[in-house]
Amino acid sequence: MIESLYVKNIALIKELELEPEPGLNVLTGETGAGKSIIIDSLNFVLGDRADRSLISHGESSATVRVSFTGLSETVRKLLEEYGIDPEEPLNVRRTMSENGRGDVRINNVPVTVQQLRRIMSGLVSVHSQHESQAVLDESNHLGLLDKYRSRGIYDGLSEKYRRAYSAYKAALKELDAFENEAARERKIDLLRYEIDEINSVSPQEGEEEELLEKRSKARNAERIISGIQAALTLLEGSDEGFGALNAVVYAVRELRAMERFADFGEYTERLENVITELKDVAGSLKAESEAVFMDPSEADAVDRRLDDIRKIVRRYGKIAELADYLENAEKELDKLLHAEERIEELKNEADLSLSEALKYAAELRTERQMAAKEFSEAIESNLKALGMKNASFEVAFGRSGSISESDLNDCGADTVRFLISPNLGEPLKPLAKIASGGEASRFMLGLKRVTADLEGTDVLVFDEIDTGISGKIAMVVAEKLSDISFGHQVIAVTHLPQLTAMADANFLIEKSESDFRTHTDIKRLNEEECLSELSRLQGSVGPDELSYRNALELKNWANSYKKSRKR
Repeated sequence: MIESLYVKNIALIKELELEPEPGLNVLTGETGAGKSIIIDSLNFVLGDRADRSLISHGESSATVRVSFTGLSETVRKLLEEYGIDPEEPLNVRRTMSENGRGDVRINNVPVTVQQLRRIMSGLVSVHSQHESQAVLDESNHLGLLDKYRSRGIYDGLSEKYRRAYSAYKAALKELDAFENEAARERKIDLLRYEIDEINSVSPQEGEEEELLEKRSKARNAERIISGIQAALTLLEGSDEGFGALNAVVYAVRELRAMERFADFGEYTERLENVITELKDVAGSLKAESEAVFMDPSEADAVDRRLDDIRKIVRRYGKIAELADYLENAEKELDKLLHAEERIEELKNEADLSLSEALKYAAELRTERQMAAKEFSEAIESNLKALGMKNASFEVAFGRSGSISESDLNDCGADTVRFLISPNLGEPLKPLAKIASGGEASRFMLGLKRVTADLEGTDVLVFDEIDTGISGKIAMVVAEKLSDISFGHQVIAVTHLPQLTAMADANFLIEKSESDFRTHTDIKRLNEEECLSELSRLQGSVGPDELSYRNALELKNWANSYKKSRKR
């Protein structure tokens, strides 16, 4: 749920924070007070297009932050996919500036607007009178129906169908590659060439480094030999003088000559070890001097070997990965060389998988048709409660009868769309054809009452969807939204006193003036302030006993309804 919504420098809002409660939160206020600005701000942080005209006059940037708790497993996995720690509260921050720059961060990790939208769609669903609802998009209707039916045998059938259909498509894809003989022959030639090329070189890990060292020594042999010779001269001496080794030997002799006067055995022993080590170093340097020399043919061989190894690495990847590449190529070549046998196997696999997919698709259709009947009855029941007593609703299937291969898709063999007839004697029409604003509002609310738990979002926002509704129907609308709030956090912007009375938390949006500027502020109402707001919404121009009694009666009705339900 939303823990807090912070808005800064959006339109008339200088700085504002909304902290909605669990359950039903209702926002009211005079027309033009800025209720829609709050919804615009929320939509912005949910991923709507950045509209720079919303930045407050005289300001260079705007910021919206929202914090969430109670993250679903789906949202957590999505956050981890994007490298975001799914800690709670989840903090989302989005900014925009007059120069067109913006920034989006989730738990302080930068994300794209596309990633923001994907994550937020699992947290908040916003519904308004005029927006194009997801439920109006017929491509979503099958998914809603399937979620409504999702349980037991139905889930098992869906999984069996998906496995069979996936296996069928995989077999067809492989068959297509096999049955193009010319392409197959080209692939065989290519694989043979690659296998032969890799085997002819067979580079080993670390070999390139060894060759590079050899080449470096060969190219700098003169300098290396000269340096070694200088070092040996310093160690062993020359005609001109002693070397280090001779000096140490003479030092040992001098110490031994003094043994009759004092014990220098410890130093003598240590210097003898030095002599041994110096002799070993000198011998190793002589061997290195001999090894450095490389005749021209050997140097050419090193260069050729390096070129061969580098060519293999450029074409096929790192040496450490060559073994896997070679193994896969050999397996694929063997498969292609025995194509006729494999083609026969694949045809049998495709036939079997298709037969299973058709069977499960038919069983799914039967289940969906039963689900459609239950779903339609639930929708009609809610519409009747909302005053559309003659409304008809139907889940129309695109096709009926036997199912063929061409009917299959990732979800089965069905396409569905929701149809409605708001009034007696009118034909069933697609949802988008509902003409009356009041009818559309009631239908959307009736549908939402049935589908709220199916859409997977914890927070539902309703922006003045009660347009065209009043009287007794307004009371039913309030009850329906209260029902929805028993399993979701609901935030509703409204002018209806009935819905305002039903709120678990009331917030008043109002304008004020200071420093020659107009500002929009929000205030959490206490019980007495709520009754005052109810009086205003019922048409009272000022405090009087009658409007107060009417407001109190409405509040008592709402409290009584909520007490009759266990949250």
